[in-house]
Amino acid sequence: MNSQPPFGRGFGLSPVLVHQQGPTALDWVTFALVLLLVLAAAAVLASWFADRRRVRGAPALAAPGGSADPLDVLRIRYARGEIGRDEFVQATSDLAPHAADATDAPTVEQPPA
Repeated sequence: MNSQPPFGRGFGLSPVLVHQQGPTALDWVTFALVLLLVLAAAAVLASWFADRRRVRGAPALAAPGGSADPLDVLRIRYARGEIGRDEFVQATSDLAPHAADATDAPTVEQPPA
């Protein structure tokens, strides 16, 4: 039997102790690249789901005929929190059917006779 190891004496280190010195620089670089890849994939998926949700919600604003009622669009935007109460009240009063009649022909009241 051969008492010499095949690759020399090995400087007195056993093969088990060689990997117990901690991670090398290459280990850290590999970890960083894998972490970056996972974070990039998560960002792409989050963006994709956000775009998909936005597109799915868009047809709800349009009526089957092709155009949406402005008051319905306003109510939906208020319900989603896109506009505040003051904006909603002002826009509702601007879009109300009686508001168009009042601005087109101002009425003058006649004093009682």
